[in-house]
Amino acid sequence: MSSNRSSDATAAERDADRSILNRLQDEIEHLPSALARIAKYIVENPEKVLRQSVSQLGEYSGSGEASILRLCRQIGFTGFRDFKLALAAEVGRTGVRHNMFVRSEASIETLEQALVQNLAMARSHCDPETLDAVASVLATSRRIDLFGAGMSGIVAEMFGFRFLRAGLTALVFRNTNMAHEVANGLGPGCVAIGISISGLTMDTVKFLKGAHDAGATTVAVTNRSRSPLGDIADFRLQAAGLDDYPIGDTLTATVGKIFVLECLMLSLARHMPATPFMEQNSITSSS
Repeated sequence: MSSNRSSDATAAERDADRSILNRLQDEIEHLPSALARIAKYIVENPEKVLRQSVSQLGEYSGSGEASILRLCRQIGFTGFRDFKLALAAEVGRTGVRHNMFVRSEASIETLEQALVQNLAMARSHCDPETLDAVASVLATSRRIDLFGAGMSGIVAEMFGFRFLRAGLTALVFRNTNMAHEVANGLGPGCVAIGISISGLTMDTVKFLKGAHDAGATTVAVTNRSRSPLGDIADFRLQAAGLDDYPIGDTLTATVGKIFVLECLMLSLARHMPATPFMEQNSITSSS
């Protein structure tokens, strides 16, 4: 009994030594979807959270107030006010954390390490069988719709560009209203690809669910091994881990997604009719 208390106390002390943002980042993978959305929003917008009420945080994170209070207690705080005081102290003590890649010469090494780690993680999650299955569906599709919000929208544009160059019909959306308006044509024989780093972005989840309900084959490109986006997809391509998230709007989070895209194009070259563009990809894959 005493040994259990001692280990619990040691774990609590260890958590107390870690920053709130790091603790939340580590917990996202294991939290229920509602709590994970809150944690994601806080990690990405710590300064905004300091100015928000519990109801405002609930509105912006897409979760209820009860879930916010539950998350606060789960990471060791008595309530939201207690949590905000600790977060304010942390942000004030460390400064704007988004500046971690905008410092001295050492930040170049930090950035290089982040990019290399991101690429290595993407490679470790690469599943040739899944890539081949997705490529097979894409090669025979009559239409491909892609959706991403924020940084993921930029990645969606990259996917769309590569598909168009390969001779496929691809539409890219970053606006949910527009994606919804043109979704009438989706159905069997079509492919919908939703891109979200966390797999929690509600607009992306709704887009993929709508496409799934319409009968389209759905693909999720995300960093979570399990997520609402991945749960409703026929295929899931995991780009990297959750340590890969945009900091201060840097593009480090796109590296793993680009790797997944290029791996997919290599697989697609084996399923597409011979064209100068696809032959070039085939040569690259065999060299």
